Amino acid sequence: MSQTTPLHAVEVDPRRFCKDAQSWEIQSEVSAFPRLALEFTQGALFCRVTGRADALGSLSMHLIVQGGVELTCQRCLGGMRHVIEIDRMVYLARTDVELNRLDALPDSDAILAGETLSLVELVEDEVLLGLPLAPMHAEGKCPDIGAE
Repeated sequence: MSQTTPLHAVEVDPRRFCKDAQSWEIQSEVSAFPRLALEFTQGALFCRVTGRADALGSLSMHLIVQGGVELTCQRCLGGMRHVIEIDRMVYLARTDVELNRLDALPDSDAILAGETLSLVELVEDEVLLGLPLAPMHAEGKCPDIGAE
């Protein structure tokens, strides 16, 4: 079994990252992500985070995460392929009031922008939030475990 080197924290100043339209991109095994390694038995992800600032000074990050991972089916306890397809804008709020306003908008994800932001943790948060609560094969679709 091969060992994957854990990803180092990628800390950015979120305001500068967005204002300068910076970008971060990585393709990695899920085992390199500290929290994702606890959820998935195997798989790989492509991740891209791109900062944006509009003419009014609103800051956002365009987050794309794609890949396939292996979950454990809660019916049969066997492996189950799960496709990750995230394409979303995450808005940066400067205050709690602005965070509440942005969160109230339909289809809006917002986070409170601190002095630093971990891009690895941002990706992990979005992937974990998109997982099914109890992953299971469709009814009657579990493979016959132990059948010879």
